[in-house]
Order: sequence, then structure tokens, then C-alpha cells
Amino acid sequence: MKNKISNFFTTSLQGFFWLVPIIAIGVVFAIVFEKLSAINTTIASFLGIEANPNSIVFVICGFVCVVIACYIAGKILNTFLGEWFNNIIHKIPFYKNIADFFELFNSAKSGEQDVLVVAIKGFGVNSYNIGLMYNTKESLIKGHYSVVLSHMPLQGGFIFEVPGNEIYVIKEAKFNHNLEYLLTSASRSMADMLKIEPVEIDSLITLTEYKKQQ
Repeated sequence: MKNKISNFFTTSLQGFFWLVPIIAIGVVFAIVFEKLSAINTTIASFLGIEANPNSIVFVICGFVCVVIACYIAGKILNTFLGEWFNNIIHKIPFYKNIADFFELFNSAKSGEQDVLVVAIKGFGVNSYNIGLMYNTKESLIKGHYSVVLSHMPLQGGFIFEVPGNEIYVIKEAKFNHNLEYLLTSASRSMADMLKIEPVEIDSLITLTEYKKQQ
């Protein structure tokens, strides 16, 4: 029963992150379309044309206006005005954190960004931590790579610079598995999530070997 509730919560949260951008776009589209409909009605009345907001021609005209407005906005965002607006909106408290998280979550969820689930040495003598690698580029320290040990979403975590031969890649694990692992507070082991038997640490491939195979 506990696992079913956990899976339900995890699936619901994933659905939430997918729906939020879609709903936001839908709301903005509805608002813009409503304003354009009012403008179209005013223009039609001025020209002496009977305007029916439910007619297909009226809807198509409104849609075309929205597309043109989006195109113009896109052009503006590629100019210095877009950079200025972006700088202003990023000054809103927590906006950048939330925007970065949504972008990271969606890119990792869709597979656009290759996210590795890895194991590294923990704080104990023979302990290990499971974390994520959002890129496999060498960090500032030569021969080291950045591994993120996350808390719950939007609650931060720790970033460690670890030697490549001390990072063990869990090739069967994906971003979703690590997310579920965090959200359930490890109430299920990673082995259960991956439906595999526990393995010896030496049987996992190191990042150094992984990079040679790419």
C-alpha cells in the first residue's frame, strides 16, 4: 500500500511538472485571444461588418493575430530589448531558481540532456552516496568531475568534485529513478526500482571507463 501511494505521488508530481508549462501557455493564449477578439470586434464594428466571435473566420483571424504577435515577440526577445526584459524578470525573487529547475527537469525528463546516475564515496568509511551528473565535462580541478547530491526538489543539495575513477556509473538508472528515490526518501532501494539484484561496487563501470566508451 505504501509503495502504491509513493508511486502515485511520484507520478502525480511528474505530471504536474509537465502540465504547468502547458497550462501557463494556455492561460496566456486565452488572455491574448480574448483581447484580440475585443480588438477584432471593434474593427468590425468600425467597418460596419457584423462580427460573430463564434464564426470560424473570426477564430482563424484571432489565431493568426496571436501567431503574428508571438513571432514579433520572438524577434524582440532576440534583440537588446529581450535581454533587458530577461534581466528585469530574473530579479524577481526565486524566479531564476524555479525557471532553471523546470528547464533542467524537462530536459532531463525528455532525454534532451544526458543525466547520469552515479555512486560516489560517502561520509562513512565504507559508505556510498547516489547522485547525479548533469554533464561529463572536466571541472576546474584536473581529473575531477561535478556530482550533485540533491535534496528534495527546489531545496538544494551538495556538489562534490570527484576524481573520474572514483565515480561509478549506474547505467541502468535514469533521471526518473533518482527523482523517485529522493521523493520516497529511499523507502524503496535503488535495486528494487531498477528491478535488479544488488551488485558489488567493483562491478560498476567508472566514469573514466564510461567516457572512453563514448
